[in-house]
Amino acid sequence: MSDEGVLPGGLPYFTVGEGRPLVYLPGFNPKHENPAGFARRISARTVRPFVRAGRKVYFVNRKPGMPMGSTMSDIAADHAKALHEYFREPVDVLGHSTGGSIALQLIVDHPEVVRRGVVASTAYTLGPVIKPAQLEMGRRLAEGRPGYHLLVPGMVRHRVPQVVLTGLLWALGLVMPKPKDPSDMMAMLTAEDGFDVRDRLPGVTTPTLVVCGARDHFWTPEMFAETAARMPGGTLVMYPNAGHGLVVKKEFHRDVLEFLR
Repeated sequence: MSDEGVLPGGLPYFTVGEGRPLVYLPGFNPKHENPAGFARRISARTVRPFVRAGRKVYFVNRKPGMPMGSTMSDIAADHAKALHEYFREPVDVLGHSTGGSIALQLIVDHPEVVRRGVVASTAYTLGPVIKPAQLEMGRRLAEGRPGYHLLVPGMVRHRVPQVVLTGLLWALGLVMPKPKDPSDMMAMLTAEDGFDVRDRLPGVTTPTLVVCGARDHFWTPEMFAETAARMPGGTLVMYPNAGHGLVVKKEFHRDVLEFLR
C-alpha cells in the first residue's frame, strides 16, 4: 500500500509498504516535491527488500520554499519537528548522500527523534571531490546548462572511462529537463556546502551505521571511517566493490536490516 502527503512543517512524503516505519531521506534532487511516474517507481523498487522485511518506508523530501541562507541545522530542525509531530516517538532514519548529511545533522542536533540512524554514502562533511563539483553543478543546472558531468571524477577513477562518461553526461544534460525554479535546489546545495559535524560526533548517543563503498571517490575511505569511529555508537561497513549507488545492493539491505533489528 502507498499514500502521500505533507508532514508537519511542509515536508512532502510518500510511503511504500506496511509495518514499522523507516524514514528514508533521499540524495540530491532538483525539486522539493514527491516524485511521480517512473521516478517514483524506481524509488519504490530501491527499498523493496525493506518492505518485504515488514517495514513501511517513508520517503521524505526537503521543504519547498527553502530560504537561501538556510543551514543544515535549520534543515535538520525542520525534519525533527516533522518526525516528532507525526510519529510521536523515535523512529529509524536512513539517509543516502545528501539525505545522509541531513540524517547526520539530525542525529547530532535532535537525537530524541531518531531511534537508530543509517547514513549511506556520506561523511561528516563533503569530501574533496564532491565539495567543489556539487555546487558548480547546481549553478550550471540553475542556468539551464549541463552540469551532471562534473560529478564523474567521483564515479570512476581511471582517465579513459572518465572521458567517455563525461561526454555522455554532458550530452544528456543538453536534453534533460531543467528545474523551472532552481531556488530550492540551490538553497539545499549551499547548506550542504557548509555542512561539517566532525567535532560534534563524539557527543552522538544514537546508534549509527555508516555504510559506504570503497569506490565512492566523492569522499576518501578515511573520512568514512573517521565518521563512524568518532561516534561512540558508530559502526562502519565498507563494500570494496561498491560506489556511490550502493543502496541498490543486496548486501546493503541485508546489513541495514540486521543493524535496525
